[in-house]
Amino acid sequence: MFIIFGTRGREVNERGGQFNCPNCCSQQNITTDEKQQKYTQIKVAKYFTLFFIPIFSYSTLGRYIKCNQCNNDYNENVLDYVPPTFEEQITSYVEQELKSGTPISMLVNKLKSQGFDENQSTSAVNNVVNGNIVSCHQCKMDFIKGVEKCSLCEQRLSN
Repeated sequence: MFIIFGTRGREVNERGGQFNCPNCCSQQNITTDEKQQKYTQIKVAKYFTLFFIPIFSYSTLGRYIKCNQCNNDYNENVLDYVPPTFEEQITSYVEQELKSGTPISMLVNKLKSQGFDENQSTSAVNNVVNGNIVSCHQCKMDFIKGVEKCSLCEQRLSN
């Protein structure tokens, strides 16, 4: 009589829950805990097999988290991920726009056209600018320090 035994790797679903998936949150523009996704924690282990049937686990190789919505795999640390707040997203957007060469007054108007009121727009821009302003001598537009030339008249700015 022959006994066939060996080992093989196997993935086992350990537990599930809800978490903030970085991929789903960024695609859906989700902030805070508005909508968490379901996940499955998967354990990868080596199993002893008898006649190709896994009998018992003798070595855990690792664990990972799989988002049930987008099917992306993540390290277990993703369970601690907190998406950026709305204020952090606005600050990041304002900073990116200013550094790309958008004049300060134009950005305030752009924010107002997106539904912010005058105070919110001005405050969001001022929090990023923080007094670091350089002006174009030709068209008199204000930019954040670090911008090298005016995006309107192409005049070189003196920082």
